[in-house]
Amino acid sequence: MTMTMTPIADHLWGRLPLELIERILDLLVDEYDQDPAYQWTTLRHTARRQMRRIERHFLRHWVPKLTITLYSGPRCQIDYRLSNYSGNDNLGIRRVRFQTLGPGLANSLNKEGIRTLWDQYSFENRVAHLRLGEGILNNGMTGGYIVNDTDIVDLEVENDGLSIAFDWRRTLDALLREEVMMQKLQTEMAIDRKKKLAGERRWPPFPRIQRLALVKAFVLDIQMAKRVAMQQHRLKRHDPSGETKLGSLTHESRHLHKQDLPPHPPASEPGRACCIICSRRTGPSIFEVVACEESVVLSLDGWQQLEKEELLDLYAEAYGWNCYRCLGQENNVSWQQTSKNDWLTVCSSSAEKLHTIRRWNPWF
Repeated sequence: MTMTMTPIADHLWGRLPLELIERILDLLVDEYDQDPAYQWTTLRHTARRQMRRIERHFLRHWVPKLTITLYSGPRCQIDYRLSNYSGNDNLGIRRVRFQTLGPGLANSLNKEGIRTLWDQYSFENRVAHLRLGEGILNNGMTGGYIVNDTDIVDLEVENDGLSIAFDWRRTLDALLREEVMMQKLQTEMAIDRKKKLAGERRWPPFPRIQRLALVKAFVLDIQMAKRVAMQQHRLKRHDPSGETKLGSLTHESRHLHKQDLPPHPPASEPGRACCIICSRRTGPSIFEVVACEESVVLSLDGWQQLEKEELLDLYAEAYGWNCYRCLGQENNVSWQQTSKNDWLTVCSSSAEKLHTIRRWNPWF
């Protein structure tokens, strides 16, 4: 939705009482309460009063629902959440402080190890990711929150890494602007895919089959392609020379982002030889996290109106295509159907399958 108006509409809008205009804008903002990216990047700029109102709402409501996760290798995830909020929604607050409960949550890591991880955080090495609205956005549907490795702006590491402070406005602005960019790219890619299939007479005639076809396209191409495009856009803004490298494009996630990479450098010390998971030293890239945590089903137009039975089938379809890709079964379509059926028959209720907070795990 845009705020552009015709000359006549603009004239009529200008004749409305200010109180009525403000009330209309209030209702418009409230209508998009489940779309913080649109609220922040677009509606926040409709009027000065709305900017203050939305920023106050974000400080009170969304900042406490932001999680920053620090990774150490394939096993350890350390969550940081808001620590200094006590109902104060003073918009003069520029920086917020997040903290973890302590090194006991970090398996074998101590405070020195956590501090070392944060010291490695940079544009080329995003060892921490942001999650907004886990279990809340998109009515709490599985994989319905925002996750990205966006920059944590003006980051300061405190208490040997047990606390961090950063600029909440600029960090959310970066996170939500990139989310809007990816939504736009995804829409354009989906339209192009429909046109291509229609031109080849391979676009299904029935809406339910069309949705299955789109789920396949999202999983195997669009979901990652939009993030590659966004990462390249980010790199161009950060370093137009192109000399800086994107740390998110890793060998471990090559099967997801499909980008050319230089040969993998030899390890400085030999890893355990049992499997690739135990041997790797690095945490997940954003592509690996997204493949596990983000549901492409919620990218379908009108998913909210679908029956639970079809939603379950679409989630299972996405799971099957993900297995098809991740386990190197690109030429074995029956593998996808087997994986899909396995997901449908796993011993958990429909509610659990559709409303679960799922974190990246290299074993699943």
